[in-house]
Amino acid sequence: MKYLHYILRNARRNPVRTTLTIASTAICLFLMLLLLAFFAVNDQVTSSVGVYNRVCTLNANGFAGRIPVTALEPVRALDGVVAVTPFSWLGAKYQEEVLPFAQFGVDADTVFTILDEFTIPSDQLAAFKESRDGCVIGRKLADERRLKLGDPMPLKRDLYPVDLNLKIVGIYDGPTNRDLRMCLFHWKYLDEELKRVATALLGKGSEDRLAGNVGMIYVKCNSSQAMAGLCARVDELFRNSEYPTRTQTEEAFGKMFAEMLGDLRGMIRAIGLAVVFSLLCVAGNAMAMAMRERTTEVAVLKAIGFRRGLILALVLTESVLVSGAGGVIGALGCKAFCDVVDLSRYSAGFLPFFYVPWPIALLGMAVALGIGLVSGLYPAVRAANSSVIDGLRKVI
Repeated sequence: MKYLHYILRNARRNPVRTTLTIASTAICLFLMLLLLAFFAVNDQVTSSVGVYNRVCTLNANGFAGRIPVTALEPVRALDGVVAVTPFSWLGAKYQEEVLPFAQFGVDADTVFTILDEFTIPSDQLAAFKESRDGCVIGRKLADERRLKLGDPMPLKRDLYPVDLNLKIVGIYDGPTNRDLRMCLFHWKYLDEELKRVATALLGKGSEDRLAGNVGMIYVKCNSSQAMAGLCARVDELFRNSEYPTRTQTEEAFGKMFAEMLGDLRGMIRAIGLAVVFSLLCVAGNAMAMAMRERTTEVAVLKAIGFRRGLILALVLTESVLVSGAGGVIGALGCKAFCDVVDLSRYSAGFLPFFYVPWPIALLGMAVALGIGLVSGLYPAVRAANSSVIDGLRKVI
């Protein structure tokens, strides 16, 4: 603390250079922590669903394949199955917004038995079951868009060639780490509209070309021990059919999305290392220029009795202080920003929530301090070992 005023004065000696160094560190760390937090949150979302004992059935060819709705009954009859629902992604527009939130066609009678972490008032659930064009939305979606019971929810065609004119009859709630922005509607309503469109465009008897299929089957199991065997039995049912399936736990299903991104995690790590190296160059260049301007001053300090170790500590502290300021703004600022602004609302349901975990924020701070230490090491050693005579003789 004795030399703090001197260190701060040196750091402010060239305010433009110091500000640019802090800003470059802060901006790079802010962006990198957003990417790292994305993977951390995605891992947490994926691992958190294992306790709900659910499995998901897709066509063996993935999302591009179809599963006939008739497949639900054989699955429902298997031992260990509590409830089954279709889960068909609509992907429609809402007020000209493309993919504003997740929209799924479901079985209103069973969906909240399967998604049992969600809560909905009994009268609203009854209204959902009875209303053909009714839909249920999550609390966050209702709050953010100021929607209430009875409001219309028009969804315009995009993935499917139909428009759905829905009405909000229920608002569900649930844990903060679950998706509270979904819109759930009757799968049968979508199927009926697809049949009507197919008949109008292709003629009677062509309904099967568009209708009668579900995107995915969601299954609730009675125990975690039953899930592995149930996955095998479901796939065995349709192994030799026209529509073979791939069944997996909900947790494995979530990890599948991460696999679809390829080696993006490795690419982010490589980019992160490149960013750290760039920041080292920026901070090291700034400190080297600062010490070159202070050659005579360092010589004077050594002449009046400052030891090498003290000069080394003063220069290193200044370097760490500047980079640390960038870390506070970039790392801790990123966490504070994500705590205030919920970026998950822009993910169209891909992430139910988004925040920067403390380990990620502290990692950013550690990187900033490490950059300050490493970038200031060479200028500090050079200043500590400089000759008093050469320093007093040198003209800057």
